[in-house]
Amino acid sequence: MWIGVILATIASILWAIGPLLYKTGATESALDDLFSIAVAAMLSAIPLAALGLRLTPEAWLYGAAFSLFGPVLGTYVYLLSLRYAEVGLANLISYSYIVMVPLLAAPFEGFSTQYIVASVLSMIGLSAIMRARRGSARGLALAFLSAVFYAISFLALGAASSATDPWSFTFVRAVVLLLAVGMWEAARRHKPRISPRIFVAGILSYGIGGPLFILSTYYIGVAVPTILTAISPAVTQAITYLKLGERLDLISGLGFALILAGVVLASV
Repeated sequence: MWIGVILATIASILWAIGPLLYKTGATESALDDLFSIAVAAMLSAIPLAALGLRLTPEAWLYGAAFSLFGPVLGTYVYLLSLRYAEVGLANLISYSYIVMVPLLAAPFEGFSTQYIVASVLSMIGLSAIMRARRGSARGLALAFLSAVFYAISFLALGAASSATDPWSFTFVRAVVLLLAVGMWEAARRHKPRISPRIFVAGILSYGIGGPLFILSTYYIGVAVPTILTAISPAVTQAITYLKLGERLDLISGLGFALILAGVVLASV
């Protein structure tokens, strides 16, 4: 029990550090920043080959779907959002995918009052933040769009759980991410610039945090680790307050609390 809790908590903290590095290490191009993450993810995934990967058609299908909607589109849009909104709030809004996933899955699994309440809380919180203007409307909208992409990707992740093992899935995710971003850069005939800070963030988030979270679910299931990772936006807000001086006024602070409450409620 405690091993799983410790692993999930470490993953949450690592994911909370990433946004600060994404902000302070940003280059002129969000696509270049995504390329830095892709390289870090691929280098971190190579050792997984020693575990005996089973790269079945299902692993490629679900891994590619997850990677394209989540790490590729979701992360790219999220990196853009950080250019227009404060890190803590943009990060929190992007975590609203935890609320969206059960809503998207509702046609297949049925509706839940719990998820409806969680969604209402999150939407009220989002409205409060936008009214308080803690960042431009563009930045907040991009963060929300990032959450939508990640919510779609998590549907692929859920389908993959019964079709492939987590290590093969993680490896395919890294391969598709690097190929997709590399082809994107090649299409615009641009030589990508590696950002050292964002590369480190990629190692922490994709290379260490992801596998630790997956491993934690083998000890204590999915519910408890998901609840623990919901604290990540709060930790990010604390970090950005200390490092970037990002402060919440009363209205945006209330909005932050409502969104966090919705995220936690949807995770239970």
